[in-house]
Amino acid sequence: MEPVRAAEPAPEEPAPGTPSPSPSPSPDTVARSLLVPVPEDRAAERAVAAPVLPARPEAARPAVRTAGAAPVQGGTPCPACSLANAPGRHFCRFCATPMVPERLSTAEGPYAGRRPGLTRDRSRWIVRALIAVGVVAVVIGGVFGGPPAARAVQDHFATRVPVHPVSWTASHSAPKQDPKLAGDGYANTWWGTGYAGDSAGQYLEAAFAEPTDLLSLLITPGSSKNTTQADGQATPRTFDLVVKDASGEIRVSHHRINDGGTQRVDLRVRDALSVRLVLRTAWRADPQKQVAVAELEFFGRSVS
Repeated sequence: MEPVRAAEPAPEEPAPGTPSPSPSPSPDTVARSLLVPVPEDRAAERAVAAPVLPARPEAARPAVRTAGAAPVQGGTPCPACSLANAPGRHFCRFCATPMVPERLSTAEGPYAGRRPGLTRDRSRWIVRALIAVGVVAVVIGGVFGGPPAARAVQDHFATRVPVHPVSWTASHSAPKQDPKLAGDGYANTWWGTGYAGDSAGQYLEAAFAEPTDLLSLLITPGSSKNTTQADGQATPRTFDLVVKDASGEIRVSHHRINDGGTQRVDLRVRDALSVRLVLRTAWRADPQKQVAVAELEFFGRSVS
């Protein structure tokens, strides 16, 4: 006989107008709702490019490439790294060491990128040394050689000025060819000996008003500067210069000149009172011609 159960109370019905409460989900139902179904055999999705800002494209980055130097066959080895370089290179392509040492010089001079060395031209130093030795020798000679040597040094560096004689005389003269015409300053007037041939022994003499330091003289031989004229006279070839100074001493020097053209003759006589030109031989000596001297000019030391 089954036991008698007590009667369960009847559920209360909600009041009219009151919403019925929804049943609360179970925990398994909540966990299943969070899962996302993933099909196993779906197609691979296409890659989508990353979005960029409009009108500002991203610049392509440069690719990094490792430089590979090709080996040089038969090149010049570097003095530092010993790697071969192409002929004609001035710097090593691997370590930038100069291929040509600084002590070596090339015919074309320093190349681009190379600082020229501080070399000096030895010839200039040799010339300067010789000039210095010459100057020292002249100074020492002037000091230890006495007054004559000192005067020679002074005469060499002295400024030359014209010296004008006060009188002219000659051993003999042709008509209208007075001795003073040799000192009038004109080359188309001249003194003539008046004798045919070389007129050896004939002389022309100039005298000064006071003792004069003579350094040189200029002589213009012949009847004009143009000695190619058909009617030109003979010209002196060799002659002596006889100089008398204030002390009465006479100095004689021998000289030789060319045929025609103004020429200088060094004299260098102190306190000269007169100078005599004595003819010895002549250029173009002829029985129809006489020896002529167009001009004779004297120069001394400036006193200023």
